[in-house]
Amino acid sequence: MKRNVFVYAMAVAALAGCSKTETVDQSPVGAIRFDGAHISYPTESRSVTELDQSITEFQVFGQYTKESEPVKVFDNETVTKGGGGGWTYTGGLRPWIEGAQYVFAAYAPADALTSPQVNEAGYLTLTDYSVAGNQKDLIYAAKIAIGQAAGSNTAVQFSFKHLLSIVGVTFKSGFGEDTELTVSEVKVNKVPSKATFTASGETGSDQLGGTWGAASDPQSFGLTIAGITEPEGTSADNIVVIPQTIPTGGNAVEIAFKVTVTTAAGEELVSGKEFTSEIPVGTITTWDPGFKYNYVATITPESVELDYIEFSDPVVDTWKPAEDGDQDLPLQ
Repeated sequence: MKRNVFVYAMAVAALAGCSKTETVDQSPVGAIRFDGAHISYPTESRSVTELDQSITEFQVFGQYTKESEPVKVFDNETVTKGGGGGWTYTGGLRPWIEGAQYVFAAYAPADALTSPQVNEAGYLTLTDYSVAGNQKDLIYAAKIAIGQAAGSNTAVQFSFKHLLSIVGVTFKSGFGEDTELTVSEVKVNKVPSKATFTASGETGSDQLGGTWGAASDPQSFGLTIAGITEPEGTSADNIVVIPQTIPTGGNAVEIAFKVTVTTAAGEELVSGKEFTSEIPVGTITTWDPGFKYNYVATITPESVELDYIEFSDPVVDTWKPAEDGDQDLPLQ
């Protein structure tokens, strides 16, 4: 195997719209409630703080329309899961308006966005969202509901979607057990890290509720890794990236790292050999929202240009007859 060993923050500008804020305090009867927050495509990550079914808090926007301009009822309010399993929100209870069409938009974690807003349709739209310096698992949900007569309304249940992708790297050793392999200074370079997410509808089991635009602003990300790789592989940190078509050609994303090889006796055979490999684009050509992509590098003696003692087919002497030929055996 040679050097190509791989098998593969933000500023939010929102459209304010023509809306007004309405907060009504009343008894819980007929009030808007929120129920279990379901997250689709859960991801696994070592370095990125992952959000999953166990979330206990999210932020919500909400507005309704009924023969008038949109009326805002939630403006980035916090919804929190209580000890008894119910969900409560800040700012006073809001009633359902019969016959009104509601649009709710929610996200988590709260610190993933700065000054978030929604567009005129009520959906959270991210303009020039950047993952550089903002390595957080961002989830988003949108829901449309019609206000019913008192006693007929149900709690709003969001289906959260992971808006970003996760990229990880695993290193495997192609050496014997008596050789220690150390990988260091792992970097993922030239990663387009900024794009705009335009939300346009509800989220659900199959729909993201919007689309990402083309990614730009290439950045580098440093990853850490446990000192010595094991034969079965050692994973470096993961990073969150903007969903995108994986760049190719001169813009290809690169993974760079250094390799040191040491014998069991402590003799250093290879010291900090540098590798730079492009992420392959074959069967996988895109990073899609809510999916994790892992690239595996198997480091062999050939890849670090190291010769090991080898043995070839042996040559074995043949038996030779005695020079005087056969010897007569006297009989007694």
